[in-house]
Parts: sequence; structure tokens; C-alpha cells
Amino acid sequence: MRVKFFWASVILALVSAIAISRAEPRGDEKVEKPGKTGFVPFPELFETLVNPNCSHLEDEVKRRPGELKPEEAVLAWIRGYSEGGGIPYRFFFSKYPVISDTYGVFVCDPDAGFARAFEPSLDFKFHGWRNGAMVMRHKDGTLYSCLSGAAFEGPGKGNKLKPVPSIGTSWGYWFRAYPHAVTYHLFDKYQLAEFSPERTRGPSLQSRGSFSPEQPAEEWILGLDLGEEARAYRLADLRRSGGVARDRSGGREVAVLWYAPTQTAAAYAPRTDGEGSAAVTLDYDGRDPIAPFRDRETGSWWGIEGRARWGPLTGKTLEWLPGVQCRWFAWSAEFPQTRVVKLEK
Repeated sequence: MRVKFFWASVILALVSAIAISRAEPRGDEKVEKPGKTGFVPFPELFETLVNPNCSHLEDEVKRRPGELKPEEAVLAWIRGYSEGGGIPYRFFFSKYPVISDTYGVFVCDPDAGFARAFEPSLDFKFHGWRNGAMVMRHKDGTLYSCLSGAAFEGPGKGNKLKPVPSIGTSWGYWFRAYPHAVTYHLFDKYQLAEFSPERTRGPSLQSRGSFSPEQPAEEWILGLDLGEEARAYRLADLRRSGGVARDRSGGREVAVLWYAPTQTAAAYAPRTDGEGSAAVTLDYDGRDPIAPFRDRETGSWWGIEGRARWGPLTGKTLEWLPGVQCRWFAWSAEFPQTRVVKLEK
């Protein structure tokens, strides 16, 4: 299938809901990568969008009627102000793969296949590639991996950016679920455009180091960085998981959710966040397209973004864990000690 946006899985046509079942890990597979690395600076290739004017989803639908399609890929940040926010890839990331804003630093890498959000700052710019993944530069000269948020060169070397809870989804899902969420004002200068593979593929490939041959380089995974260890879940396995896969990492419970209509994977601690935290056991139900998960304890309905939409826990959120959908070559280079979790069918 031809990839039209950076994240092939997000833009697939809506598929039928997956069957209700559970997947349990049957073992871990420790994968180590040799130490070869590469770095290709190319700061002139892309502009960086700094502190753009903000709006709301419902207002931009009125401003540009018919231009935002249900299948449009969106990076959604899922906590914070109002109902969170969403950035349509093709209006913004196709020209500005780094957006440095007071809502967050948003990055999108079409070759490594990820988009994610970090703590707000106006001080970052696109800079190049390292180990096949994009790099951005802080105004003090420090270089950061856009995948891990780790500083690898410059005065801030050793620092790590705080991730903002986010997922990749579709415009249709996010607008239906959160029409009042924030987005960016679609001025005329922002036009639908696709990443040109020829523009980024060369320097991305040139920067790649060696990676573990135990997984295909281009395989899609959900990578999870919990600090003490990193884990990877194959999207191919998650598609067969029945919607919920349960795992344990470093003594912590992990619930990996999979939502087939938007091809979205997300990881959470299976408990409500904040004061009065309570454990929840989620199962995939699918009867409500914007709240397809249901907890056994209260019968509340949850969205893939980890928020209860209906029921006794309405408005509660799960503790988001820093998972990133991306390609194996980039993740394994950044996290060479990754354990690949095998899931039962």
C-alpha cells in the first residue's frame, strides 16, 4: 500500500473493529545494537515554525470547509488546556517538521515514522539527522534527538526533554471527539502538501548506523521508554491483540491499547491519574467509535487517548506512558537495550 503521509498506519482507510480478546506477553527478547552512529547536519533543508497563531478545530473547519478530510493524519496532544489539541500533518509538518511553540515542541519525522510532542519552548529549530532520526538544535547550540528528546552534543549534553502526552490519530476521530480542542490558524500560506520522500530519504539513510538484524529495519513498532528500560511492541502483533495488551515493565503494570480505525497504539498505566487514583482493567468493546474501551470496575467508556468519555469516571484520565509509534531502525539505534515484547495471538 502506498504511503501518503509519514505514518502509513494512521492514514489507512477505516477498517472494521477488531474482535474482543486479550493478549498477554509470552516472553521478552533482548535486542542489542552495535555502537555505530551517524550524523548529517542539514539545517537549511526546512524552516521551523515558531509560536504560530492558535485557533480551535471547529473554527478551522468553518474557515476552510471541506479541506480537512476525516482521514487526515493528526498529532494530538491529549492533556492540558481545554480538550488538548491537534495538528494536521499535511498543513503544517510537511513544511515545518519542527514546530517550537508555547503549547509544546512538536516534531514529525517522515522517514523514521514518528511524530511527538515535548515540553513548550520557542528555542528549537530543525537541524538534520542522526541514526536515521531527525535532530533539532536549541538556541544555545545543544543538539537533541527528536525521537528520544535526549541531548547528545553541546552545552546541554546529557539533558532530556520532558515529553507531552500525545498520540497519532485522524482528523475525523479527533474532531468528532474534541471539536473544541485547539489547533493552528489555517492562514492561506498553510496549504495541503505531502512530504517529498526524495527530499528527506537521502540524508536520513546517510545518517543511519547499524541496527539489530533481528527485526526488519522498516518494521513498525510502539516503542516505550520508561527510563530504567525500553520496550518495543510490534504493530503487527498489536493488530491481533484484540485491542488491549497487558504487560509489566520494571515492576510497573502497562496497558497497551490498539484502535484499528485510526491504527493508533498508546501505552498507559492501568489506573486513573491524579488525586484518588484507582486501578482500572480495560477491555475492547468497540460499540462506541470514540470510546471503544470499557473498564470492568465501573463500566465507564474510554477513548484511545486515555480519557473516560462516559460513565462514573467521565473526565478522568489514565497515566500516559511515553510510547512512540515509529520504525525499528530509529528506535533500536536510540535505545539499543530495547526488549521486544512478544504477544500471544
